[in-house]
Amino acid sequence: MQNREVDRLRRLSQAETINVTDVRGDGNITVTAGSGSTIIIPTCCSCNKGEDHKGAGCGTLLPVLPKPVSKPPRLNTKTEKTCHMYIDNLAMLTVEGKIPKCRKVIAKLMKTKTDPDYQVSLRHAASLNAIYEGDFKKVSRLLREASAILPETTNETEHRLWWGNLKCLAKLREGNCDVGIVFAKEALPLLDLTPPGCLTAWMLINHALLLTEIAATQDDHEDRRYLVKMAERDYQQAVEHAEYEPTNQMLHSQTRVPQFAKMGLAFLYLGCTFGTLVDFSLGTTDISLEDIKRAQNLIGALERDGMVCDSGRFQLMVAKVCLYYRLGSYQQALDLAKEAKDFATKHSFGGFVKFADSIVQCLQE
Repeated sequence: MQNREVDRLRRLSQAETINVTDVRGDGNITVTAGSGSTIIIPTCCSCNKGEDHKGAGCGTLLPVLPKPVSKPPRLNTKTEKTCHMYIDNLAMLTVEGKIPKCRKVIAKLMKTKTDPDYQVSLRHAASLNAIYEGDFKKVSRLLREASAILPETTNETEHRLWWGNLKCLAKLREGNCDVGIVFAKEALPLLDLTPPGCLTAWMLINHALLLTEIAATQDDHEDRRYLVKMAERDYQQAVEHAEYEPTNQMLHSQTRVPQFAKMGLAFLYLGCTFGTLVDFSLGTTDISLEDIKRAQNLIGALERDGMVCDSGRFQLMVAKVCLYYRLGSYQQALDLAKEAKDFATKHSFGGFVKFADSIVQCLQE
């Protein structure tokens, strides 16, 4: 089925071809686009002391595509800003491993914030919390409840985009990427109707993660490289979208989006599965030394910058496990996988615990 999905994506895609062509001497990645333009992805800090850096900070990803134009303006109403605050702040509790606390806060807010927009946003936040718990039946129930309220909201398009994003993420974590791609296909057109920002950025990242997962299962070199190019585009464009977020809104996401985009690229180049929490797989054998070097540079940059949340720290540990394996350091990979399992257990990441255990079992075989 995934081979048919690759063919379908190839036919549907109108995206410009992007080729990763070089790892520069300074550790940065040079990406050459089909139109002849070149983009550099910084993977290590090359800033000189005393320089005044404005805009993108040291070690951030640079946009790969032209900035979106003719996007609808934000409503900037109190309701919209409050919904964004709920989504961002509650998500931060989740990714910090404070899942029980997040659940209690949401339950309290649901009793007092009766506006339909707030009710939808709170159910969406609860859905993300349940995804990290690994409780997918609960996720389905919460998203059904949110869907029933959507027609009553004042910002329905944005809510539907976030609903689709959560559906994609849930199916990805369940290991059902084929269905996840279907939900992504339905949600992605809403990007043209939604102001760019962190919400649209997360949609792009989760679509890229689905492509990363599918690419890791492809042994056909041409198919894999095609999917890699598509995923690279989405990761890069996600960073670009996040840059449009107003500086005083969704502050946590503004920091996490670039880091998770780099993380996704690292898994993409290593050819290992991570999105699904069902069973770990070392993925395709079609991995070049150049790909491993790119992943190593990205992981090194993330380590130097420091991950901003516990979920990110866990994912970085898994990325290093994959890197150690690709480099032939099998005992280091196994030891770190066991450490990652303990970390996930400590922080109540139920889905991650099972996933880390599958990594340990895979490496012990």
